[in-house]
Amino acid sequence: MISKDTITRYLYKYRVDSVFSEKIFTEQTLWFSHPDEFNDPFDCWANIQSFDKKRLTAILIQRNYEENKIRRLKQGINNYTESDFKRHIDSVMNQIGVCCFSMTSKSILMWSHYAHYHQGFCLVFDVLNDPDFFTVARPVNYIDTMPEFYFPLDIDEIVERVILPKSTEWEYEQEIRIIKLQSDIESNGNQVFKFNPNALRKIIFGCKAHKTTIQKYKDLCKKNGFKHVIFSQMQQKKDGSFELKERSI
Repeated sequence: MISKDTITRYLYKYRVDSVFSEKIFTEQTLWFSHPDEFNDPFDCWANIQSFDKKRLTAILIQRNYEENKIRRLKQGINNYTESDFKRHIDSVMNQIGVCCFSMTSKSILMWSHYAHYHQGFCLVFDVLNDPDFFTVARPVNYIDTMPEFYFPLDIDEIVERVILPKSTEWEYEQEIRIIKLQSDIESNGNQVFKFNPNALRKIIFGCKAHKTTIQKYKDLCKKNGFKHVIFSQMQQKKDGSFELKERSI
């Protein structure tokens, strides 16, 4: 993915100073949120399309399905209503987990929205130091119109048609997602998953981060197997541009 420029080698996760952020260091884990916890009501929302038999037949023929599969799908569809489809998709969405990253550390909006108005910090992960964790990282697809979703025809494309698409209004996030399915969460026992501590390479503190916050996370790194982590802090540029610059601390 890196060689094909699908994702960058370094991924960034904006955080606020909180008990949950502390657990990233004390437990060496990251939280995978259910979609119903997202701040965008259209995020992971299936644009379910209704269709009659004539429309269904046209879709199946267009997709070049085998006749046996067409017959099975028609039989299955006849047993459910559109509200059944929506209920099933909502159930699926509420059982998966998503961990979100960004491909930039210099977004003023990201610092404002996800790092407590520049008072928090940004974690810098090296994808190559934990390929097992990051191997399923997928870039969000920013589009103007939601993809059509024909249930159950598109159930195998739920990631591409429901989980990855977002409005272009969110494009500034440059978001990368790692997705855990219900089976992953059940086998793990909860919504947190271990990562290789060596993958965390740097902590960038916001330009308004307090000295006590900076010292707190320096101490957490020292005590919990992150002694290799380096530290920096964002500053506002003084040249009249709306930009942040990073300096070592």
